[in-house]
Amino acid sequence: MELALLDFDNTLTNSSSIVLKETILDIKKYTIDNKICIISNSSFNFLNEFKNNNLLNISFYSIKDSMGILDDKIIKSNISYLILNEILNKFSNSIYTGWTTNSINSYIYNYQDRLNFFYPLEKRIIIDKFDIDLPSFNFAININLKDEFINYLNEKNLGYEIIASDLKRIIIKIFAKDFNNLIIFKKIIKYFNPDITIGIGDSIENLSFINLCDEKIAMLNSNLAAKLKKTTKYDNDHNGCLRFLLNQ
Repeated sequence: MELALLDFDNTLTNSSSIVLKETILDIKKYTIDNKICIISNSSFNFLNEFKNNNLLNISFYSIKDSMGILDDKIIKSNISYLILNEILNKFSNSIYTGWTTNSINSYIYNYQDRLNFFYPLEKRIIIDKFDIDLPSFNFAININLKDEFINYLNEKNLGYEIIASDLKRIIIKIFAKDFNNLIIFKKIIKYFNPDITIGIGDSIENLSFINLCDEKIAMLNSNLAAKLKKTTKYDNDHNGCLRFLLNQ
């Protein structure tokens, strides 16, 4: 059994962002004996609608929402709202603001007009505490509390990334440890336990999962063609991805 890890935009879609009918039919043909898992920055809801509306037997993982479906099993990596509230209580005097987004809304703590350009564009909900689990959250905190804040994150086994800093503050993105994409991609492959893995994509970002695969394939229309030894024979306007999988 083959497992194909596929990008969505400009890999399964054409240059007009449409999935061709031929591609839909070929996905159904390929997944009779093999597995497809789409890995994309598209939202969970979007990918789930694509799967259901086209009656596809596929899996997918939304990098944006840190959530996906493998066969019929939902996988997700979220930070408990209890821990997020604990952070607010412990560091409330040192947090300037905070924000994150899921597939529907953006959540903003201590909204500030002067920082408006930092905040996501989705429907904004101003919060003073958390009542839902979230995959990640960005905090802008007093730089003097940097070490104490990071030590706390380590104690809670949370991942973090320092996004920016100046003389007064640092912006730290915190996330559930399993939010690390490389860990998730390895878990996806382990879950299916295929005889061979094939990764196909069109952008540098796709290398994070393509490099884990036995066969590393660049779309003919992509900027990966110079980095990977193999490309599809046809581009995304001519069903290049599925034509490769069915005729390799």
